[in-house]
Amino acid sequence: MFENPTDRSTFWHCANGINYLKNCPSPLVWSQAIQACTWNVEEPSTTIAPTIASTDIVSTTITTPSSLPPQCLNYTSITDGTRRTTNTYILAETDNTYFSKTRTWVRFEGDAGTRIAESTVPSNRCGSEGAGWLKHPQEPEIGETVTQTACFNMLGMSCIWPVKIPMTNCDGFFVYGLVAPAPSNARYCTI
Repeated sequence: MFENPTDRSTFWHCANGINYLKNCPSPLVWSQAIQACTWNVEEPSTTIAPTIASTDIVSTTITTPSSLPPQCLNYTSITDGTRRTTNTYILAETDNTYFSKTRTWVRFEGDAGTRIAESTVPSNRCGSEGAGWLKHPQEPEIGETVTQTACFNMLGMSCIWPVKIPMTNCDGFFVYGLVAPAPSNARYCTI
């Protein structure tokens, strides 16, 4: 992932030879140093040096960052609308190319919706053969993280290759700690 030299509220994510321009949630900006959206702070110099005018900090009403866990401030924003449960086109990028065995904190927003599907999703939806959804989801309290079971519907089984994933309530949005699913042709579906 690389910073967008003309707009710090966006960044470039490259996958399978395709560049995707992604947005950081407001008021966060992209940090090349930590490879995540974060609060607007001075960045150390990098080889890409955009000219950034100094700005005043705008006061907003949000829960103070110190009361939220770190994943509420440092996550990857996913806005890809092909993840929606209504999408029946199955040739999208699978989550095995997007995620790895190392947990990545993500927030779904924009065209992607805001949450992982919370009931069985028919197979061949959301851009993949294996449609990922949460089995018996629990809604965490603000600042709380709960462990959810993500299932994948494929091969005639609605909950094949279940995986435990953490979900955190960040006071107005959720983040999920996702890993690559076991089937190579599966992805987490969103609503």
